Amino acid sequence: MKKFDTALTKQILQYALWFALLTGLVEGVLLYTLRTFELLKGQITYLGSGWQVLWVAPIFDALLFLLAGAGLAVLALFIPAVWAKRLALFAFSFLLAFSWLGTILSGRLSPVATLILAAGVGYQLSLTLFEREQRFAPFVGRTVKGLSVFVLALLVVIQSGYWIGEQIAVRNLPTAKESAPNVLWIVIDTLRADHMSLHGYERETDPYLASLAQQSVVFDNAYATSSWTLTSHASLFTGRWPYEHKADGGRSLDDTYPTIAEALAARGYRTGAFNGNFETVTSRWGFARGFHHFEDYYQTLPQLAVSSFYGRFLEYYVLHKVFNMEFSIDRRWAPSINQSALDWIGQDAEKPFFVFINYYDVHAPYVSPERARFSTLENPGGLVNTDWTTTDIYNPKTPEQAQGEIDAYDGGIYYTDQQIKRLMDEMQRRGWLENTIVVITSDHGELFGEHGLWEHHNSLYRPVIYVPLIIWYPKAVPQNLRIETAVSNAALPATMLDLLGEPAQDLFPGPSLAELWRDPSSAARFPDPIAEMAESPWVNPNHLSFKGDMVSVISEDWQYIEHEFNGVELYNLKDDPDQLNNLASEQPSVLNQLKQYYLDAIAKLGLTWPYDIEK
Repeated sequence: MKKFDTALTKQILQYALWFALLTGLVEGVLLYTLRTFELLKGQITYLGSGWQVLWVAPIFDALLFLLAGAGLAVLALFIPAVWAKRLALFAFSFLLAFSWLGTILSGRLSPVATLILAAGVGYQLSLTLFEREQRFAPFVGRTVKGLSVFVLALLVVIQSGYWIGEQIAVRNLPTAKESAPNVLWIVIDTLRADHMSLHGYERETDPYLASLAQQSVVFDNAYATSSWTLTSHASLFTGRWPYEHKADGGRSLDDTYPTIAEALAARGYRTGAFNGNFETVTSRWGFARGFHHFEDYYQTLPQLAVSSFYGRFLEYYVLHKVFNMEFSIDRRWAPSINQSALDWIGQDAEKPFFVFINYYDVHAPYVSPERARFSTLENPGGLVNTDWTTTDIYNPKTPEQAQGEIDAYDGGIYYTDQQIKRLMDEMQRRGWLENTIVVITSDHGELFGEHGLWEHHNSLYRPVIYVPLIIWYPKAVPQNLRIETAVSNAALPATMLDLLGEPAQDLFPGPSLAELWRDPSSAARFPDPIAEMAESPWVNPNHLSFKGDMVSVISEDWQYIEHEFNGVELYNLKDDPDQLNNLASEQPSVLNQLKQYYLDAIAKLGLTWPYDIEK
């Protein structure tokens, strides 16, 4: 082993930092630009799309390259200095080339082929730089500080820009009504209502929510407008059916209709959103509109780590492929969301707040900290793993494995239930619940082999659209009231404005759900819930949604479903809750009545069938 060469080590680390910053800056521009024009493919499509990537990528690359540089500095103790320089230049040139080529070619060229191509480009670049090292080394020394300052400036400018923009928007809010109540809206992603003891489930998966229900109005037959997050949240935010807002089949939520966040901001509310589902409930898909503060990507250290090409590459091909890690390391758990929401609420005691929270802990893969609570298995769940693939979930499962998925899912419900309790207890301790409306629902449910289907975004059967709906506000909402009428949670924007003292508002289509407890006779004229889903050719090929659009109408006793290619189904929900007997041919009058109800609804927009919507 040679004597430690300080000058050589300094030069290697200087090269590492220079190459890293240049690599990350260009990578950030590529990621932002390709995402903007919807040109990203492969695993990196899951990366964030905001301006933050312009500083996140170079900082993460700097850590990675410096780590590699430290290893090369150690290796230099055992090999000639000239070979150490050659190897360092090749290593950093290769890492630069692989980052840029991998970003551009992800999903278009195999990783192995991209590696080989990057190795060739990196080798040629390193030869050129080594031949010109007498000029290259001083150039690196002169510019590395400038690159470092530029990256830090990007961080400060971008992050302070978001903060300043929020402060200005909040400062310019109109004055809210005196004693205007706060609004806390919680969506528990992927929670099917019939897995809650609140709705008759044999397991006590939801002890806190069941106790909260005794002080609330509970809707025993509430339905989402679709069986996947994008379309359902678009309805939740706008109060519109999918055939109106058209956020489905790969289309984002546009600005055709106002959102509840916009409506409350216009009434003097600070608006903040805190998302566990940052694949779909994001600014990229149109959901930030109306929010002064919107958290999707870049909120935790793991999220920052995988918000670059190498971060995602290492997570997928090393942590997942080599070490069989079950879930994405950037998954945002409920405690992090709770803390962010509490911190944000506490920043301003003057204005009322509207807080939207999406908890993702129930969603597949079912790997919450409480995954084994209801199971005899040590580590149930994890086989239905949509973090990494859409094909493996239909692999054969033993009865024990299938039950393990259900057990782990139920454990996720319990975990989320307890996290909601912690949030509510802390808000109570700080005095924030005294004048706060709390609304709790879900965006869709889940299937565990029923109808031969797993997960969601696959059909419109009852388990994937049947959701909980709880409204708590002791000042104006009855306590311990159960309402049996079939309703859609798309009615929530109109209901919220009603509870804020605007029953005659015209921003969101009614009727308000409050009518059902104020005037029980209104149930007879309440609209039947509608659910829809456009063809989604990117989902699992076993899903019914892979080929063909679907529509559904739910009445008090019946559910009508029609698939573009598979035809019609009709189920009696009271006599056949598991939907095993299709009565479409035996009950033509009921079928025609529900189908005509839907046709009359879409005819108001000049449509004769939802497939008239341009895809």
